[in-house]
Amino acid sequence: MSRGSNEEYDNTMKQYLKIVGVVLLLLAVYSVFQLLFSGLAIAIYLFRSVMSGAISIDMLENVEALMENPAVKESSNEALALGLFLSAAAMLLFIHFTKLFRLRWSLFRSIAFRPLLYSTLLVFTSMIALNIFVQWLPLENVLENEFDGLTHTFLGAFTISLLAPVLEEVMFRGAMQGYMTRKLGNPWQAIVIAALVFGVFHMNPVQIVYASLFGFVLGWIYYRTGSLMSVIVGHVLNNTIATLMMLSFGNVEESELMAQVMPQEAVLVSQIVMFVLFGGLSLMLASKLHRSMPAPPVPWHESDEVGQTEM
Repeated sequence: MSRGSNEEYDNTMKQYLKIVGVVLLLLAVYSVFQLLFSGLAIAIYLFRSVMSGAISIDMLENVEALMENPAVKESSNEALALGLFLSAAAMLLFIHFTKLFRLRWSLFRSIAFRPLLYSTLLVFTSMIALNIFVQWLPLENVLENEFDGLTHTFLGAFTISLLAPVLEEVMFRGAMQGYMTRKLGNPWQAIVIAALVFGVFHMNPVQIVYASLFGFVLGWIYYRTGSLMSVIVGHVLNNTIATLMMLSFGNVEESELMAQVMPQEAVLVSQIVMFVLFGGLSLMLASKLHRSMPAPPVPWHESDEVGQTEM
């Protein structure tokens, strides 16, 4: 191997090590915020419950009995919602003030109506197709009870539907994918890596698969439009629909609802038809979005950032 090849290999390895460091930094900081604010919120709600007489100090010694207390169950959902809200807000501020990610207000610029329409519809159709796909996989939803509890509090529903999508798009598409695209010069590698990290970030077997595939769609839309606004709108739509479904039907999956009104064979056939239909619509909308913006604006290039206003 020549000296030039060795230097190129070393530079490539350094770039990948930097990327690993940035990914770990983002995940570590957010984990610390979650532990800190969730613990603080739980302490506040327990103190309030003790002071109001809903629970006694003696009950704090028996965690199992404590968690069966209706007042504590309600307070734990509120505490979890508050912790999620505060950690999301803190993470947005961290990314905002960290110059490493070079985020600019221009990334939130509006785009033309037609690309925005195509991208929003693409999110909607792919969301349906992917949701059907993951229902066919033998994966457990280990966090559905926590999600159900969160959606039944105003702050939890607000955070899941609005604040969490904003944070996740700023964090995974704006900061992580943008940083990797600048360093690697290969948008496809950046899209795939950011999508996989996005999936693992959810730490729930069924969501890991769904979020990874959904993250790929969002990453590609961000690459084509150069605007975080297009993916934020789509992500808010996804989470809002999921929240409304949870509030309306609880933890019951769509296939179980359909099985109540039609035979199991008919449910499977209808799922296959819907998967093919919405999968095909997704490909058509992706093609239309591609044609409506044939030259990606790629706002993450170093040279393109000169003179732009920082966040």
